Amino acid sequence: METKRLILRGWNLSDLTPFLKICSRQDVMKYIDDPWETERVTEFILEEQRQLQLRGHCRWALELKDSSALVGFCGFRPRADKPEQLEIGWRLHPDYWRQGLAYEAATKVMNHAINQLTPTRIFARIHVHNKASLRLANKLGMQITKRVPTDELDDYILEYPCSPILKETNVR
Repeated sequence: METKRLILRGWNLSDLTPFLKICSRQDVMKYIDDPWETERVTEFILEEQRQLQLRGHCRWALELKDSSALVGFCGFRPRADKPEQLEIGWRLHPDYWRQGLAYEAATKVMNHAINQLTPTRIFARIHVHNKASLRLANKLGMQITKRVPTDELDDYILEYPCSPILKETNVR
């Protein structure tokens, strides 16, 4: 898939080093997890390759059209117990924050999901203090439906209304 500035593509093992540069940063992982090391990034890439083979979609690698630089990911992870429910997620290198790239990618994958994948539910789980991701989810038309505090995290669940009417429309 493509947008004006991005290529959304499957993952290659050659993405390991550039993606590690993103996921090993504390500022990127602050609301998600501890910074990742090589083994965890490799597991992620292999899992996304498997999801693409199995389901035809994944959390797509985001590549800039003008430089071919890997800048992050955006896409869906099916819920393990209910694969027709899709969790959207995104992660970008800080050099590319506040440029509209996450919105550009998320809009593309949301429209693809609504028109091609027929999910029964699209949701996001976002830390309550992750204001940038909460703003993006809201801009996509998602609404907070509940708060899920745990020992390690304090997240909101946001949902996008999935209905047959959406087949004829697109995300804002």
